[in-house]
Amino acid sequence: MSHESNQVWKEFEENEISHSVAHYLMAIDELREDLGYARAVDISKELEISAASCSNGLKSLLKKWLITEDKNKFLSLSEDGQNAVEKIKKNRELFIQFFRETLGASMEESVVNACKIEHLVSPHIARKLEKFLK
Repeated sequence: MSHESNQVWKEFEENEISHSVAHYLMAIDELREDLGYARAVDISKELEISAASCSNGLKSLLKKWLITEDKNKFLSLSEDGQNAVEKIKKNRELFIQFFRETLGASMEESVVNACKIEHLVSPHIARKLEKFLK
């Protein structure tokens, strides 16, 4: 493996917003939008994971200050969490548009692939993609 490949791998591993974190944040955002609240039980159902797995994931998000929890166990996105969700949503839309309009991919294929990379792309590349699509 080349030195350059090692550096990319390390950069990928150091990304604060992993695929899992992105899904937790998006689930909280969607539940709050749809129901007006988000609880661990709702998130575990939404993500189709066990309550124990969900609890562990949420603890990690709390430690990273990406979410907050009130005395009634209702979850909210912190300012950093909300900023992350907004970036993820914007990137998702950019990639869906690119895959559909530029590559001619189906909507389903575009959504699946956008989901895979929406949280990994650098802000610099996201801006370039947005400019390209205009």
